[in-house]
Amino acid sequence: MQQGMKYEYVAVDTAIEKLAKAVELNLAIQDVEIKSAVGMICAEDVYSPIDLPPFDRSAVDGYALCSEAVTSASPNNPIPLKLLPQGSVLSSCGNAIPVATGQRIPEGADAVVMLEDVTQEGDVIYVMRSVPKYGNVSRKGEDIKKGELVVAKGTIIKPQHIAALSAIGMTRVKVYRKLNIGLISTGSEVVSPSHGLKAYEQGYILDSTSILIYTALSMHRFVNVNWYGFIRDEELEIRTVAERALNENDILVFTGGTGPGETDKTFKSIVEMGRDVKIIARGLAIRPGRPTSILVIESKPAFLLSGFPIAAYIALHEVVLRAIYTLLKIRSELFVEVPAKVVKRVCGSVGYSTYVRAKLSKCDGELCAEPVLLHGSGILRSLLEASALIVIPRNVEGFEKGERIWIRLL
Repeated sequence: MQQGMKYEYVAVDTAIEKLAKAVELNLAIQDVEIKSAVGMICAEDVYSPIDLPPFDRSAVDGYALCSEAVTSASPNNPIPLKLLPQGSVLSSCGNAIPVATGQRIPEGADAVVMLEDVTQEGDVIYVMRSVPKYGNVSRKGEDIKKGELVVAKGTIIKPQHIAALSAIGMTRVKVYRKLNIGLISTGSEVVSPSHGLKAYEQGYILDSTSILIYTALSMHRFVNVNWYGFIRDEELEIRTVAERALNENDILVFTGGTGPGETDKTFKSIVEMGRDVKIIARGLAIRPGRPTSILVIESKPAFLLSGFPIAAYIALHEVVLRAIYTLLKIRSELFVEVPAKVVKRVCGSVGYSTYVRAKLSKCDGELCAEPVLLHGSGILRSLLEASALIVIPRNVEGFEKGERIWIRLL
């Protein structure tokens, strides 16, 4: 095997740290309407120009009053208060003013009694429950204070961020342009599903890996995926498409052709394409997905994933997306982890981070994870049945039945 072609199986953390030192992704900043910013990466720190709420407001439908006037109120001791029209100033603690939820608290009032705690006779209400000072009142600035950070730079903008931006009067926000990812699928044996089931009879394989990677990447709204179709295991063809994709994208992702076999030519084709190519990792210490490799081509990251769907999917999440989050300095969490009890013993592979698909269920009042014991990097059924990943670290042999661990939701 030629120099640089030998597998080294580097730890993922080490590979990503090395990649981050070799590459910078500088995406242009765009100014967009907030309703178009969902799923995009915020390119600025956004601070509130106002207190929110901007004034003391009622948290319920009821009557604004002086809390000290109803200290002794109860069903057996209703306190009478004279009603004033909405918009009035509460000039006396013997009065009350109707208010709706969200309405400004009238001057002179310091609490709101709920409608259901009051009876009315003409222009007099009888309060049957005491209410503390500022009871049922949303205080000025209790939600967001003036000058407070609302959305941090590097945050993936969610609907709740949009709501907060709108509430502080913003109609536009700065975001980074979409990250262009070129997806190149290699393998002379792989054809589009449009060929139909007869393709199997002819010795071909209907694609499942590249469509899996394409759709998984497309779920991230800050990403634009350019798919270059199915490329045969021919070095010239791989290089030609890679050259085109390199000019049109920020990152390249290859599927297939990453193994050590004679027909697996992706790695060799890229390394020898005549460009400035730096090898970050030839193989990673993960199972499944060991053949995964990382290169830098003319200062652009390139990820070479297995042609097997499970291995490619694991590498996409644990390597490609982690690297993207690191390079773009994304603050949002990539993974959601929850505690669960393992219901079967699950083994790892010392020296490799092992990712075991698992089904989640409730048992004895807690969340339980059952390993999907279907082995092989190409078994799609294990993904269909799984709703989580059990991550076994490199230095751990496995987890025993009944052990409580953190699992990663899919």
